[in-house]
Amino acid sequence: MENIQNTLETWGAKIVAALKAAIPPEKDPDQSLSNSISFSINYAGFPIVFELQLADYYQFIDQGRKPGKFPPPDVIAKWIQNKKLNIIQKSGLKSIKNQNQMSKVLSQQSQLKSLAYLIGRKIAREGIPATNFYSNTLNPDVFQELNNNLSAAFKQDVISIMNYEL
Repeated sequence: MENIQNTLETWGAKIVAALKAAIPPEKDPDQSLSNSISFSINYAGFPIVFELQLADYYQFIDQGRKPGKFPPPDVIAKWIQNKKLNIIQKSGLKSIKNQNQMSKVLSQQSQLKSLAYLIGRKIAREGIPATNFYSNTLNPDVFQELNNNLSAAFKQDVISIMNYEL
């Protein structure tokens, strides 16, 4: 099964590289999505299992999101935290005159929730445009090429096994 393994390893590396190259830089400025792309192959037993791993939000970058519904606020808040965005409250800071007014300044958690709400509202209003980085990369032609390569590799492995047994 050496040829099949080599074919799958080569194909996996090619797909990972193609997906990373297809992500628009403005959609992955910190390369967190790009860095999450990998693959694993389980050769134990039959069938052989090829698994492509990506960050769970890849589908929203690939397919976009239609306007209309708010995204989950906790997901947006997690995204804000992962991006390490600094939340600075500008309104009202200059007008604080005493300690009682200081308590009115939003806590960091409240600011995070407010920002998540505002981002979610914009997504609900305008949606997110599709990039099709995944759909265009993993198209039927790519799978047909894999099928052809695996057929040839399987043939080579069978011939090797038969020659070894003779």
